[in-house]
This record gives sequence, structure tokens and C-alpha cells, in this order.
Amino acid sequence: MDHRIVSLPAFTVVGMEHIARTPNDIGPLWRRFLPREHEIGHRTETGVSYGVCTPQPDGMLRYVAGVAVAHDAAVPEGMVKFQVPAQKYGVFTHRDVVARVGETFRTIHTRLLPKLGLRAQAGVEFERYDERFIGPDDPTSETDIYIPVE
Repeated sequence: MDHRIVSLPAFTVVGMEHIARTPNDIGPLWRRFLPREHEIGHRTETGVSYGVCTPQPDGMLRYVAGVAVAHDAAVPEGMVKFQVPAQKYGVFTHRDVVARVGETFRTIHTRLLPKLGLRAQAGVEFERYDERFIGPDDPTSETDIYIPVE
């Protein structure tokens, strides 16, 4: 699996959130968000969406499906603003249907990071969907997965 290490500045995402027990609970959020995505203004990237995931103390996952925006962007009703912190990330490319992205996350954490001599750091993980993402059921789709590392 392709990978690289990057350091990113903090950025802001506006979108819809869901508190999930497992990554499999996230699909319906995207189905609610995509029809409303056009309501978000002051985007900083065209044609790019984010799936931002933050583990919660109770074991649940806070997931925000959204787009990157200017810091002062307005938040449409029913949406949230989330600040992704500046961080060093291992970036891995998932090539397959979205239903298998959970397997890719497990592979990254259990096999790839140790093999590369990296350790995951507690923090915000995210998926970045750009023009290489064709659709959730297309096995040729590509999604970059960002894991905080030290």
C-alpha cells in the first residue's frame, strides 16, 4: 500500500456529524450529508470531501462528513464546525469499495505502521476524498487515509 509522511497545518471542516459505535455505522451519514453539501460556503478546496474521525472516551467514534472551509465560514443549520489540529500524519491510499475501508484502517494500525517503524498517536484520523474517488461501490476508487503518527 502506498504511503507517505506529511505535516499538515490545522484546518477547519464544516459538515454533518454522527456518533458511531463502529465504522460500519457511518454510511447513512454520508447519504444525509451529500444532498446538503452545496449549502456550505467559503470552501478552501474544490471537489474534496473529508471524513473526520475522533475516538471518544467511551469507545464511540465522532465522525464528521464535510468539506474544508475558511476558519470564519458560516455553519448551515444541522451542521457542525470541526477544527482538525496541526499534525504529522502517515498517509495511506485505500483502493477499493468504501465498505472495505475499515479493513484498511485495521491493516494500517496492526501491520503497516509497525512495519514502517511508526506509532499511531492519539488524535484525529481522517479520510480525504478527491477526484480519484469514483463512488462508494467502485473498486477502482482511491481514498487517502491520514493517521496521526510520531
